[in-house]
Amino acid sequence: MSIGYGMAQWQHPAWVNWLYPSSLSAAQRIGCYADFFSTVEVGSTFYTTVESEQLMRWFDAVPVGFRFCFKAPQSVTHRMADRPWQDIKHDWLMFIGSLQPLVPKLGPTMLQFPATVDERFLERILALCDMWCLSSPLSVEVRNLSYFDKGEGNEARFLSELASRRVNRVIMDSRPVFSTAAYCDSLRDAQSKKPRVPCHPIATAEYPVVRFIGHPDVLHNEVWLDQWAVKLVQWLDKGLSPFVFVHSSDNIAAPTLAAMLDQKIQRLSPGYQSTLVLPSSQEQASLW
Repeated sequence: MSIGYGMAQWQHPAWVNWLYPSSLSAAQRIGCYADFFSTVEVGSTFYTTVESEQLMRWFDAVPVGFRFCFKAPQSVTHRMADRPWQDIKHDWLMFIGSLQPLVPKLGPTMLQFPATVDERFLERILALCDMWCLSSPLSVEVRNLSYFDKGEGNEARFLSELASRRVNRVIMDSRPVFSTAAYCDSLRDAQSKKPRVPCHPIATAEYPVVRFIGHPDVLHNEVWLDQWAVKLVQWLDKGLSPFVFVHSSDNIAAPTLAAMLDQKIQRLSPGYQSTLVLPSSQEQASLW
């Protein structure tokens, strides 16, 4: 079993001459990104329809072991209250069909629901899960606080229903970005956009998904990275294969935070075989 580490994007201006040389075009950078990370969140499918030709170009640009984690269209997840159910199902089935050729390189596809989707929509969430027909895994992220009540309430049912379907829960950890006042633009932006939900690290299937939203002060993240290292080792010991997507408020330090987490896991579990090795410095990478 292994951990799939990834970012919320495969290119960033701050990563030029570190994760990839400046000589590469933006379209070519995914190949270099895949030299270091084994997965990536793809948010473009949430906002728009990505043509099949573009999907296949991405598919062909990465090695066999790489995994894409696409986000379901917002027309499926964010319009539950104001669109006909038949239209939502149609869009979901069309999206599933578009992913069929990519199955060999698919990680957990994400159904990401906004805070407006409360417990009244659980049956529809589960109905969408039941329509999933690909051999690759599916994951669900909820943001309404009704799904975080612990005990025997909505959360217990939600987790039980996901587990019975072997659907993975997406666990959002935004504690770091809300742990201080917003003293810089990136923190202000993150605190205005990221959900502030409880972090309940419960796996419901084989590929739990973690979305860690780091603080821009790298060392400030240590306490939460320590907690995640312990949890991830526990999951590995149970035979699970987690996917960990590391963000930061501006995403500049996200690769460094992923490496810090992986190093903590290595110290906790001597038998763990790491696959995440970043260039040691920007100066070394600039020799490209």
